Order: sequence, then C-alpha cells, then structure tokens
Amino acid sequence: MARKIFVSYKYSDSSVLHIPRYGENDPTTVRHYVDFIQGLIDSNDHINKGEDDGEDMSGFKDDTIASNLRDKIYDSSVTIVLISKNMKDNYMPETDQWIPWEIAYSLREKTRWDRKSRTNAMLAVVIPDENGSYEYFVEPSGCTNCNNTRWKQDTLFKILGGNMFNRIQPKTIGCPNGICGVIHTGDDHSYIYPVTWDNFRVNVNYYIEHAIRINQNIDNYKLIKAA
Repeated sequence: MARKIFVSYKYSDSSVLHIPRYGENDPTTVRHYVDFIQGLIDSNDHINKGEDDGEDMSGFKDDTIASNLRDKIYDSSVTIVLISKNMKDNYMPETDQWIPWEIAYSLREKTRWDRKSRTNAMLAVVIPDENGSYEYFVEPSGCTNCNNTRWKQDTLFKILGGNMFNRIQPKTIGCPNGICGVIHTGDDHSYIYPVTWDNFRVNVNYYIEHAIRINQNIDNYKLIKAA
C-alpha cells in the first residue's frame, strides 16, 4: 500500500555530514538528506517536503506557508522529523519556528468536509553532524554494565522531546551500577521513535512500518500535541 510521507526539517542547516553525490565543493544541507530518503523509500511511496522543491520558504508570508503545509500534512499518514545539530534556534521562541508547528499539526486529528485524518505515525531520524558524530543528541551512557544509549531529549523542541519515552506504562529496568538510572527497554518506548541515520538508511521501510505499528497502538502513549 502506497504511503504519503511528510518530512519536517531545517532547510538551511548545513552542520551535517557531507553527501559526496552532491559535489565535493558544494555544502550539504538537511534538504539533501530528504532527496536521499526519496531514493530509498518504496517506489510506491511519496514524500511531501516541509519546504518544497528545494526552495527556502522563510521569505513567504506565514499564512501562505501554513496553508501549504497544512495541505501536505493532512494528505500524509507518516511524518518523519529530521533531527540535525542546528535545527533549533535557541534565540527564537519555539512557537515562532516551523518544525514544532509541523509536529503539532501532524499529531492532530484533522477534519475537512466529510473526511477525518488521523494522527500521523511519527519517526525521528538523527542526522550526523559535519564530523559524522551523533553526540550532539545521542551518546553512549558510559556504563560498562548496561552499555545503553542516552538520548538528549532536553536539547530538542519540547513537543519533539516530550513525545519520546512517553509510554503510559513504560517498560523499564534499573541500572545495577546506579549510573544510568531508569533504562527504557523494548522497541516501543516512544511515540516519536528516534533512530540514527546510519540505522535508518539501511532499513528505511522497516522503520517506517515500525512507526505505523506504534501509531496503531496510540492509546499506549501520553501525547503532547501543543507546540
């Protein structure tokens, strides 16, 4: 079955690992990763981009952009959020930035005329920074006993981080060394499920389907729907 996928991302963020296919001298931006994903997904699927045709929409009037994005999100069933190092402007209120708005609209049930659009399945893909590192957001805990991973939710937009590790009845274990605190287990700990680019790109359809399976059990999660 064909899926329509909306991708939310920071168009101008170039603090990402270079993709050689786009030229050695040209800077790679998150937008190039969107193109890369389009080539990886099932041929029947279609991507709706947050900023269309490679064009930075920042110069358009807000109401024009909002109307355009509403149509795209309404017409999609899956939203992929690309996490990049400089996706968030810490000097601007989150309510004035597009990614939180796109996430909030993706999480709503939307009614138009006689058709109701359900809450989108959600996936967060972490893009490596210009040095190929993920440590701006994800890093090893340093605990030799657990060998688990720490996801830095507090560095993200509130609506994004708040919808991770948000099962109403979480599956957890305690760290025997007392270093890691509570550790979430299983592969359904988050409504917006986080995955690194290296893992995502080798099994794209699996992770998209995984997000859909989580969406089918949406009542297991406490969702934050306001940006």
